[in-house]
Amino acid sequence: MVGWNRINPRCRMVLMSQRVAGRPATPILTQQGIVDAAFALLEEVGPEEFSMGRLARSLGVRTPALYNHVDNRQHLVNLMRRDMVRSIERNMLADLPWTEALFHFAVLFREALLRVPAAVELIVATPISEESESGVIYEEMGRILRRAGVAVPRILMVMVAIESLIVGAALDIVAPGAHVATVPADDRGTVRSSHGEVMDLGEAYARQARTSVSYQSFEFGLRAIISAVEREVSQS
Repeated sequence: MVGWNRINPRCRMVLMSQRVAGRPATPILTQQGIVDAAFALLEEVGPEEFSMGRLARSLGVRTPALYNHVDNRQHLVNLMRRDMVRSIERNMLADLPWTEALFHFAVLFREALLRVPAAVELIVATPISEESESGVIYEEMGRILRRAGVAVPRILMVMVAIESLIVGAALDIVAPGAHVATVPADDRGTVRSSHGEVMDLGEAYARQARTSVSYQSFEFGLRAIISAVEREVSQS
């Protein structure tokens, strides 16, 4: 077993909170503890450096010990997605007009996804499984859209449009400006954009992506979708 002093400090705090009184300071694994430690590790090293082996080392255990609690990496990521889903507060939605209920639910979904920004890419790239409880998201959106009077065959289309906007907005925050192509400028390796003004805009956007610009862009798209749904319902 890896030495206690070598455990990632944030993960050590997770384990210490689960320690049984009077027992030696040895790691005690639980499924939720592993999930919490995975979020902490992702925040520290990012998705590129995240691995089950590194997670095990951060917890002070051998990698096989993790598999007593999670089946594999995909299972772990879906448990992380489950935590994200459970953090969405939905109780007040039924009391709101459907337009505001849909808007607020989408905002809450985005906020939950961005709880740990470093986890976004990993979560959205992993196939959904039953333990993720992601069905709750689609059930809630479907409930709101049925209340709005959206025709049943159209509900799935609207849900996909909203989900695509939310996921795209979250990924945009994680990697702002990453779509801008760059080429070497000189022998010293200085990098410039093939379109300088585009790069300038990309850099300016990157500086503001985690503040007002990102949210305003997301809100603009969301309001546009809701307005389109309103028009379609009124004309049906």
